[in-house]
Order: sequence, then structure tokens, then C-alpha cells
Amino acid sequence: MESPFKSMAMSSDQDTRILACTHDRLSGLPDQVIYHIFSFLGANDTARLGLVSKRFKKLCSSSPYLNFVADFDSGSDHSCLRTRYADFCSYVDKVLRSREKTGEGLVRLLVHWFCKQRRFDIGGSVVTSWVTVATKCGVEELDMLVHVDSLRGYSLPDCVYKCESLRALKLNLQMGRFSFQILGFDWLKDLWLDSVTIGDKNFGQRISDRCKCLKRLTLENVDGISDLTMTSSSLEDLEISDCRFPNSFFDGKFNISCSSLKVLTISRCQFKALWHVNLDCQSLKNMTVQDSEFGRFFVCKIDCESLETLEVCGSNFLEACQLLVDCPSLIHAMISSCRFANVCFLNIKSSSLGGLTLSECKFSSPEIGSQYSKPKKEIKVGAGPCRRIIMKAENLETLTVSSSDAYSYEFPLSISAPKLKDLRWTGDPVDFSYLNQGMVSLLNARIHIKPTCRHRSEESDRRCKHSKSLIYCAAKFLQCLSEARFLSINTWPIEIFFMQNDSPIVFKKLQNLVLLTNGSFADQIPTIASFLRGLPNLRRLIIRCEQISHELSDPNASLTESTLNPFLFSPRRNTHFSCVGQDLKNVKIEAVQGQAQSCVQNAGKRR
Repeated sequence: MESPFKSMAMSSDQDTRILACTHDRLSGLPDQVIYHIFSFLGANDTARLGLVSKRFKKLCSSSPYLNFVADFDSGSDHSCLRTRYADFCSYVDKVLRSREKTGEGLVRLLVHWFCKQRRFDIGGSVVTSWVTVATKCGVEELDMLVHVDSLRGYSLPDCVYKCESLRALKLNLQMGRFSFQILGFDWLKDLWLDSVTIGDKNFGQRISDRCKCLKRLTLENVDGISDLTMTSSSLEDLEISDCRFPNSFFDGKFNISCSSLKVLTISRCQFKALWHVNLDCQSLKNMTVQDSEFGRFFVCKIDCESLETLEVCGSNFLEACQLLVDCPSLIHAMISSCRFANVCFLNIKSSSLGGLTLSECKFSSPEIGSQYSKPKKEIKVGAGPCRRIIMKAENLETLTVSSSDAYSYEFPLSISAPKLKDLRWTGDPVDFSYLNQGMVSLLNARIHIKPTCRHRSEESDRRCKHSKSLIYCAAKFLQCLSEARFLSINTWPIEIFFMQNDSPIVFKKLQNLVLLTNGSFADQIPTIASFLRGLPNLRRLIIRCEQISHELSDPNASLTESTLNPFLFSPRRNTHFSCVGQDLKNVKIEAVQGQAQSCVQNAGKRR
């Protein structure tokens, strides 16, 4: 007869196992699901997980995702480092040899060997032996980081090039020199080179010729590329970041002619030499250049039939630059937060171009005393200034500009966009004196420009406003808007214009006007009235005020007769239009801040 105590113990053990299984959901999962979870674990986590139980120990040794990281740079005790080195190598050897004997497959092998001490800096040879075992196990992804002496360099073993199962390779040599063998990666689809020095002038062409199936190429923190020419027919994604393209005896060239390339990203790169960028990628859809620096004269020719989006952000052009874009499918182009030191010529040919954004771009500040100075004598109108932005876009319909350059007059902006319909402009004024042809197709314009220069006294502010450069800038800018039918504009450029002009600019087609005042409305009534005299076909007027005087804040006050009439409906000296347009039916004055609002219906009064 079975002892009751033994029966109770067996029952207790069974209940404990049931309870453990109830709370330990991970142990109850199938092996393949646990292997998938292992793929997201960090370095050496699988080794620690093997200490939990016998089943986990077996799963860790047979996992298709192996991550090993060795850091021999921390600590100064050589005997301790020697012990760690021996234990680490023994453990990795044991795991990989066991995998080789069982013939189990290997999806990913990650080996990061941090060691700059010569005594233990033999990672290259040790890691090579582990990589050799991994290729025999049919590894699909290799992630290798080793410290390589700059004098020795590093070459991958031949078995890596011949491995038919290998699909992805990431190599980090801590700025060590890397060279390809004669063999090629016939089956590789993803190549990532990080912190590598390349001394091969034909580096790009070798990749194109030897990586027949390559889909994605990432170059990060790569140094020594004097020329980059790629003609891969399989490459779809190219990302270049933190790379330095040094000076060379001959002109530097960057030629990408990949028929399948869809995405191109260049970020935080330095082009020190005279670089010519030629892009002929018929499948390219998105191109981004950000936070990069271009040293000498820079020319970029983009001939991509399928390109839809072009972005150039946060880059520094130390010399003249040309961006020649011939992409019939380009929908939107954006240049933002860039700094120019010379002429920037942007020519966009696209039948699909809907919008162009020029935002927060600046020029290198000239050494002048005042922010708005008269033009230099040696600069002629015909020749043009040595520093400016020139934009040509025959089919452009929408232009968005946000300027923040305090030296706007020294660096004019020239725009040739005969089909431009919508213009949005905020920030500092920019000189339009080199605008050869007006915006004849302009329909809508939303303008809010005002210089960012700040003055300590009213006298200095008055001198700035009377600057001839600003007055001419405002006059030319208003002339460019004269074809618009809808106009929303702040009163600053209008106020500047009438400081030395009595006759208003005529807007024959303007029907709807929104004026934004940022000062005392009562003080700006004469200026507003002078501007309205040039609007013969105006139908609706909205004035939005930041400050409305107490006389005008009364909702019962008749603004048309008491305030605007003396200016709008009476003759004025040296004025061609002595009255506002007779079609004006609605005048609305609003307070931007506060609840005060007054509306006046003007029944088309005559003088």
C-alpha cells in the first residue's frame, strides 16, 4: 500500500508543475516561436537565458539566432582579461562546433569583438574561424565588428563569397581598411559597411559587377572613396551617411546609373573635392540630401523618369552649386535650412511639378556694418550679384517660401515660373530686382514678410525703413503680385513702398484682399487707403488688426463714412485713382486679439 505521505508529496509536485506551467507561458511555447523571440534579444542575452533551465539551455545552443559580444577594452588586469578571453572563445567555439556537428541551420550570426589592446587584438583571425563554421551551417545573415589595424587591413574569407545561403552582411572594421577579393557575392541582397576605410578607386563598380542580386546598400561612416560609380541593375535602396569623400587629384565623380533604384538617401556626408553628381535612375522615386557639406563647385544632374519627391535639407554649400533636375514625374521639391556661399542655380523640368518649397535658407553673412546696405558699386544689374538663388521651373504651380536671412538684399532671389498660380511667402523680404518676367499666371498670394532686424531706438528703426534697398525690394515685390486675384498681405511692404512713392501699384485683376496690420490701425489708415486706390476691381476687403483704437472698436461706428471715406472717396494729389473700385461691396474689419469686430457694407459709393 502506497504511503499517504508519498502520495501527498507526489500530488504536491504535480500541482507545483501545473502551477509553474500556468505562470511560465514562455516554456509552453513551441520551439519555433521561442526561436523567433530569440531573434529580438540583445547580445549575449541568449547565453544568460540558457541558465534558466535545461530546456532553455538546449534551445539556446540550437537557436538559429546567435549573438556574441566581447569587450576586452574595459579593465586593466591582464590576467583577468586573459581569463575572459579564454572563456569567451571556448564558449563560442563550443556552440558553433556543436551546431556544425548536428547540421542545424543558422539564420543569423552576430559577433562584435571590441579590443584595441595588441595582446588580445586577434579578433580578425578568431572571428574568421567562427564565420567559416557559420557558412558551413548555411548562415543567412552575418553581422561582424572587429578592430582592424590600419596597416594590416582585413579581407573576408573566401567561404563568405561562396556561401550561397548568405543574404545579408554587415561589416564594421572600426575604420580599418577593407578590400574585396576577386570573388563576388552572387547571392547577397543586403550589404552594410560601417566604419570602414576604402582605398579602392573602383569600389562602386566592383560592387555593381560582383553583387548581382544586391537590393540594398548602406555606406555609413566610410572614408577614402574618391569616386563612386555604380551601374547595378538590381539595387533598389542606396543609403549613404557620415561618409567623407576626400580631395583627389582629379575631379571627384558620383555617378549612379541603377535602373531598379527606388530610394536614394545622402545624409551627413562631406564632399571636399570638385564633385559632379550624375543620377540616371529610371525607377528612382524618392531622393533626400540632408545635413551634408559640399566644398568646391558642385554640380548635380538628376535625370530620373519616375522621381516624385526631392528634398535637400540642412546642407552647406561652400561654393557655387547647380541642381539640374529633369524628371517629368516630379511632384514636389523642397530646399530647406540650407546655407549658400555663392550662386545657387536650380533648374527643374517637370510636367507634373505641383509645388516647390524654399524654407529657412541662408547665405554666408558678408562682412558689412549694417544689415541692409546699399549695393556695392562693382555689382552691375546686368551681370548680377555673385551670390543669389536662381530658380527656373516652367511648370511650377505652387511656390512656398519661408526666408530668415537678415542679409536679404545682398543675396537676391530670381524666379522664372510662368505658370505659377499660388505663392506663399513668410519671413524676411528678398530682393526681386532680378526677376526678368512677372508672375503672369498668379491667382492666389499669401504674404507675410517683415525684416527680422531689431533696433534699440525708434530712430534706428526709422533709418532702416528708409533704406533704399528695402524700398526698392518692396516695390519690386508688389509689382510681381499685381496679377493676383486673391491677396492676403501684411501692411509692412505697403508701408515701405509709400515712403517714397505717391502713385499706387495697379492690381487690375484683384477681387479679394485681406490686409494684416501689426500696429495701430488708425495710424495705418492713410497707407491702406493709398494702396486701395490701385484696386479698381476689388469686391471684398477684410482688414485684420492687432491693435484697434477705442474709436474704431465701437460696433455701432460707421467706419466707411467716419474713417475711410476721407481717404478713399476724395481726390488726392499726384494720384491716378482718386477713388476705390466701385465694385467693392463688403468691407470687414476684425480684431485679431479680442472680441471687437466691425463690419461695414459699402454700396459701391462714388466720389
